[in-house]
Amino acid sequence: MLLDQEGLEMDEIDRMEADTALHKAVRYVNSLPAAEWAAAGHAIVEILLDAGCDPRIRNKAKLKPVELVDPRNTELKGILQRGEFAMQAGGDVVHEDDDGPGGSASDSD
Repeated sequence: MLLDQEGLEMDEIDRMEADTALHKAVRYVNSLPAAEWAAAGHAIVEILLDAGCDPRIRNKAKLKPVELVDPRNTELKGILQRGEFAMQAGGDVVHEDDDGPGGSASDSD
């Protein structure tokens, strides 16, 4: 609910490392023991992505959040890659319903 407030800047950049909230979330997940990654950390990243954080933003070191992920954490890397793809695709994704991509057959009547 806090992240859905109108006017909230989701991709605010800090002054030290030029990190966004996603960069900081990935750093937090990396600081956890590997056994806690999925239980504690992945949800934070997913919430930030759902709220509109842009995973394509690079920090001062020219790194995107996905490039900060611990290499052993393939699940988090996948979450960020899907988020990046969704941002890249924007409105280019075709959503199919039960009648197929074109809708119901009665549309042409």
